[in-house]
Amino acid sequence: MDYQTLEGFRRKLLGRRISLLERRQRALAAEDALLAEREPDWEDAAAAQSAATVLDGVGEAERGALIRIQSALARIERGTYDECGRCHGAISEDRLRAVSDTELCERCAASMT
Repeated sequence: MDYQTLEGFRRKLLGRRISLLERRQRALAAEDALLAEREPDWEDAAAAQSAATVLDGVGEAERGALIRIQSALARIERGTYDECGRCHGAISEDRLRAVSDTELCERCAASMT
């Protein structure tokens, strides 16, 4: 893979990481605002708890995405970005364009499902 293409993937991953971190920060602020309400009635308390649970679930998904992005960036630095983590074969450029944080080639990903 040439330098320009690899640099494009790196910029895309960094942009996604920034976006996820900003969204996570907004979600944490919203959760804090929900939990900071004084003396909510039972309906407000139930709604706040439900919203906090949803936000926590979103946080878990975002944490997973951030871990995958960080791993992909580390593979770029090591020069193994387009190498499958399972079979060590090549990950196609088309697959990396579709799923830039993948660590599996198409064949290995298909066998995981």
